[in-house]
This record gives sequence, structure tokens and C-alpha cells, in this order.
Amino acid sequence: MKRLKGLFLKTIAAGVLVAGVAVFGPVAAAAPPSGDGETAAIEKLYRLERLPRLRTGETCKMFSSYDRTGGNDDGFAGTYSKLRVENGNSVLAEMTGAGCIERIHMPHSIYQKPGLLGRKGEHIRIFVDGKATPVLDVPLEDVFRGKIDGFPKPLVGEGSGGHYWYVPIPYRNGCKVEVDGTDVRFYAVEYRTYPSDKGVVTFQNPPTDKQRKALAAAAKAWASCGDPLALDVTEAEQAAKVEKPVRLAAGESLEIDLPPGPRMVRAVYLSGDPEQLRDAGAVRLKIHWDGAEQPAVDVPLDYLFCQAMRPGAFRSLLVGNGEQGWYNFMPMPYGKSARITLAADKPFEGKLAVVTSELPEGNGELGYLHAVYHESLPTETGKFHPWLSREGRGHYVGTYLVTDGQTKHKMPVWLEGDEWFTCDGNLHIHGTGSEDYFNCGWYATPGRLMGPCAFPLHGFPIYDRHEGSERAAAFRWHVADPIPYEKSIEAKIEHGGTNDINANYRSAAFFYDAEP
Repeated sequence: MKRLKGLFLKTIAAGVLVAGVAVFGPVAAAAPPSGDGETAAIEKLYRLERLPRLRTGETCKMFSSYDRTGGNDDGFAGTYSKLRVENGNSVLAEMTGAGCIERIHMPHSIYQKPGLLGRKGEHIRIFVDGKATPVLDVPLEDVFRGKIDGFPKPLVGEGSGGHYWYVPIPYRNGCKVEVDGTDVRFYAVEYRTYPSDKGVVTFQNPPTDKQRKALAAAAKAWASCGDPLALDVTEAEQAAKVEKPVRLAAGESLEIDLPPGPRMVRAVYLSGDPEQLRDAGAVRLKIHWDGAEQPAVDVPLDYLFCQAMRPGAFRSLLVGNGEQGWYNFMPMPYGKSARITLAADKPFEGKLAVVTSELPEGNGELGYLHAVYHESLPTETGKFHPWLSREGRGHYVGTYLVTDGQTKHKMPVWLEGDEWFTCDGNLHIHGTGSEDYFNCGWYATPGRLMGPCAFPLHGFPIYDRHEGSERAAAFRWHVADPIPYEKSIEAKIEHGGTNDINANYRSAAFFYDAEP
């Protein structure tokens, strides 16, 4: 691996080529499809160029404490907070075959006091491959605090009422997760299934030297969100930056052609006067890949960067705002051509920069990035707010949700709503609340989700009261846990406990698909 310092880029602006321009984003040629091995599950936490790789034969599913009756008792009473009790302990998840635990989330057990389970220092135990002895048996809270060897921050962490765990736990032949006692309340264990155990290396603790090195690289990348030089990636040949000033009157549009492929977009930047960028929501961004008739990306310009309603400064692994302005580091491969179109409803000025790198010829394992926008102004009682409904083959990688409304409670009570992911006709993921999906917990509670926050893969850039309305805008990136589909996907979210509390909802869903 080589860092990007010292790389030279071709800058393409108004037909002029200039050598020696400084690097603006993480630039790399795509690695070949990664097989499961000693460090593969860890490497995908920071090797972003692998994110577009299509995942044939895999599924992403989740055990959680959601109310099986369709109500909103998603852990308050503990009714659905375990699969069963064994020897006085709670079994939270049990899987068969080959797979990998990719995410564990728990909010504080109750809102009045901090802590998990019964706040007694209870252990979590993980059993793999049918063995009677757990491969991991440690205090649960110590994992989230980064006190356990092999679980470095910020791959694990706590904040804004939630606890998250993204260190992968691969297994070849089944897995069981249990915790001490029966005091568990809200929880989610998200896991991946593989079509076979070929190449799968079962989790061990402590990690091997090779795994420890990969964990350190991942932790370094996550801790340096927004720094384009923080990711150690393979050196790219013929890296190029397309830079274009954007000056649009109302009703005008601008088309920008990227260099001929096969290439991969590695970074998109938007810079300009902050007052001018306020109108980015009135500019529609569309991207066509490889001459497709319909755009794959079709969102308001500020939604590509998670900057709607003008949040304060924040950074995440994929999007945020930094010294160069707004950034988006989602890898976007294309085979022959890529065209960006900006259409303005209001006058807009700024500067767009796009960094691309070469791809190997004939790489057919990478999907095309898509992004779709939906709005419910306001939502309707009894109806979900849609994120994505699509037929095809690909995987879901991110959600950006923007909400606002007025209620007598003076809090965003619509955040009670659960997320639902149905893949290939089967419900694979049913969550326990909107703030839980975004890895937080207990909104509108002192010491919990009470204000803006941002972590590498999740956060609430906006959580406040503005001009009499409650506002909440959040993002979640499925870098560690992309959600595959072979034939179809439907992703949606409730507003209120059972679609019974209405507010204004706007969202962008990001996913890779085999078709452009």
C-alpha cells in the first residue's frame, strides 16, 4: 500500500490539461473481488474501492427486539428481547452455516440511567462452529468502550444514547450470541450469510498479527474521516481531476462529461461561498453511466453530500464538509462514459471537482452507484415513507433522512418508526426505532440523543428546534454491512410507532446495481 502523497493528477477543466495538481480525494484502482480470508472481513471496513463489488449468493439479515405483533413494544417490556433463555442467560442470535456478524447495536437499557442490560457488568459470549466453549467471553460494555483487545475505537463506540460494534465475527458453521441474565431490552445483531464456507477464516481472539494490522488500518481510516490522505489505498495510474465552475441562472442546466472509462469516481467536491451553497437544494444532480437513458443518480445537489437544512461542520467516512468544501467519497465505477447534469431552479454558483482513476479492462464484478430521492410532505397515516423499491441485482449502502414537523410533545416523536428491508420477497431486517437504525438511542432524553452528532458510519448532523419545528436529519452508511438483493429490494421506514405520527420526510437512498 502507498499513501496518496506525491501522486500527480491530470486536471481537466475547460479543455486544459495541467500536471502536478495536489490530490483532492482517495484515488485508487479497484482491487479484484476479495475472497473471504484472514483479513477480508476487516479490510472492507476501509478499502472503499471494494464497496461496489456485487455480492452474489450473500444475504444480510438481522435479529432484533422488534414487536412481533406489529405494535411499538420494541424492547420496552423485554417481551421480544431474546430468542430464548438458556441456563438463566439470554440467547440473542443463532445462525447456521457460514457467515459473519457485522454489526451489533444496543441503546442504553432504560432512559433514566446509563448502562446496558442490568448494569451489572454482564458478559457477552459468542460461540462459533458448533463449539461448546465461546470464542469470546468478555464484559459487554467493555467491548463498546474499546477496552477489549481486538476491538479498537472507533470500530466500536458509544454516544448519543447508542452503542455500536462493527468489528466482524466470521464463522464457518454456525454462531450463537448470548448475554448474562434476562435484563436485555433493545438490541440488534446484524449478520451476513455466505453461499459456502470456502475461504472463511473463523474469528479468533486475540487477533493474529495480520488481523491486528488490518484492524489498525481500519481504525486509522475511521478516526480520520474527511481526510483524503487518511486511507491507504493502491496507487492509481492516470488519476484525473475534472474541475468545473458552476454558474447557473434559474432554469439553466450544465452538463459535465467525465474522462472515458473504464474508470472509477473516487471523490466529488463542491465548494463555494456558504451563502451561495444554501441554494444547493434547488439544484438537481443527475448522473448517467455508460449512456443509460435514465439517470442512476437523481437527487437534490445537497443530498449527495448530506447537507440539507445546512448542518454545522461534520465528517463521516463517506460524506461531510471539510477544508475543500463538501465531499463525497463513494466509489462510482463506470465502463465507458459518465455524464453529470446540474439543473437549477434558482441562481446558483459554486465549483464542482470530480476525481477519477483507471479501472482494469473487463471488470464485471462492480455495480453502478445509484441514488434515489423520495419526499412525503407530509407523511400519510398508515403509509410508510419509502426509501427504495427496485427490481434487479445489487446491494444497499446508505440512507440519508431529513425530517421536520410540529407536535404537541415538542420532540421528534416520529423517530419511533422502524426500518424494514425486504430482499427478494423476504423480510430480512426489521428494526426497533429510527434513532436505533442510526446507531443512537433515546431521543429527547438528557445524556442521549439531544443534539447533533456524527460518527464514521452514522450520525444526526441536525437535531434541533428551528422556527417552531422539530428537525432531525440523519445518515447511516452500510460500509460494513451492505444489504444484497438478487431480484428485488424494498426499503422503507415508519413514522411514529405504527405510521401514526406525521411529519415532513425527505430521503436519499444509495445503492449499487448491476445495471447502469
